[in-house]
Amino acid sequence: MNFKSIKKTFFILFSSLFLVACSQKNNNFDIDLSNLPKPKKNNINDQLEKDTDIEANKLFIKELSSFEAREKLLSEFKFGKKDPFSTGETQLNQFSSDFKLTGFLNTNMQKYVFVSYLGNEGTISENSIGGLNTNLLPSGARVVNIDSNKRQLKISFDNEDFIFEL
Repeated sequence: MNFKSIKKTFFILFSSLFLVACSQKNNNFDIDLSNLPKPKKNNINDQLEKDTDIEANKLFIKELSSFEAREKLLSEFKFGKKDPFSTGETQLNQFSSDFKLTGFLNTNMQKYVFVSYLGNEGTISENSIGGLNTNLLPSGARVVNIDSNKRQLKISFDNEDFIFEL
């Protein structure tokens, strides 16, 4: 084939595509669907599905575990309120929320801890007992240990040890 015939063929294809693409489109395609039959509801299948759902729910409810006894729950948890079912806060939670450790001071003779308790700020040492020689601890609380290397203060109060860290 020579170059002129290829050119003519290409021109014919291109012009025909151009004419087809630019032609007016008639998209009036109407279908009447009103005379088609409507699908019937299958009540038997719906009832079977409901029955299987109810049986599955019953099996699921049987697998649920019941509540544990109150005494067992109370014995498992040491921190926080003594009785999680009680309505009021105990003094233990109030003590730990009101007491704040702010710093440590070591001397050659003794170790001191800077604390704040109920708006009072000051220092306590390892021989501090609340209600006897300091108002920076609740009555009956005593300092067990001051560890400035680990930045920990251990306080015994109501037969429980509290560890405060900085």
